[in-house]
Amino acid sequence: MTTQTQSLMAMKKSQNTYADDLIEKLSEYLTFRTYPARSRFTFSGHNKQRCYLFRSGQISGFYKETRIQIDRINTPWIAGVAFPDQELLELMFVAETECEVATLTQDEVMALIQKTDSWQLYAGFLQVLSTKLLIHMSQVAAPDTFSMVCNQLLELINEPDAIRTSIKVEEYVRSRTQLSRSGVFKVLSRLKEVNAIVIEKGMLVAVNELPDKMP
Repeated sequence: MTTQTQSLMAMKKSQNTYADDLIEKLSEYLTFRTYPARSRFTFSGHNKQRCYLFRSGQISGFYKETRIQIDRINTPWIAGVAFPDQELLELMFVAETECEVATLTQDEVMALIQKTDSWQLYAGFLQVLSTKLLIHMSQVAAPDTFSMVCNQLLELINEPDAIRTSIKVEEYVRSRTQLSRSGVFKVLSRLKEVNAIVIEKGMLVAVNELPDKMP
């Protein structure tokens, strides 16, 4: 794994202190509800202009139409503040665990940011969001199947143990890309042969050192 890849992974997985501080600053004006795992948060219909402020729990972002997973996000996190028409993005968030969430409209959130003079925190959050999106696009737009699989292996090995040991590596890679099953298995088989990765019962156990190209 290159130094650049290590840096990008660290940036993507880093805790979002801007979201944490912003939610904390707005908290006296917010009402949080507890939602169970598998709850869905969408941006269509009457939820078109919604913002969701996740104070605790873990969530995943998906493309609504294809159900391809974008990322798994540790809260605190804010969804729905970056774009004027969230429905056009066709995104949704799903609670992986029980979550505490405050729901407001975009206008209400912006009014609270102005009231509490939280523009610097808001700008910092948008910068973090932009960085995560750019890293995600660079991963899924990799030039070949091998690079795309390696990117997802690095994502998976950094997941919490409870998640990493509950999903087969091939399923994880395909849920986050549009790669074929045969293409994914071919790359995984070659990486196992050169001991770049360790897989047991279909689960990823370790990533040793990924080569720069298909061995």
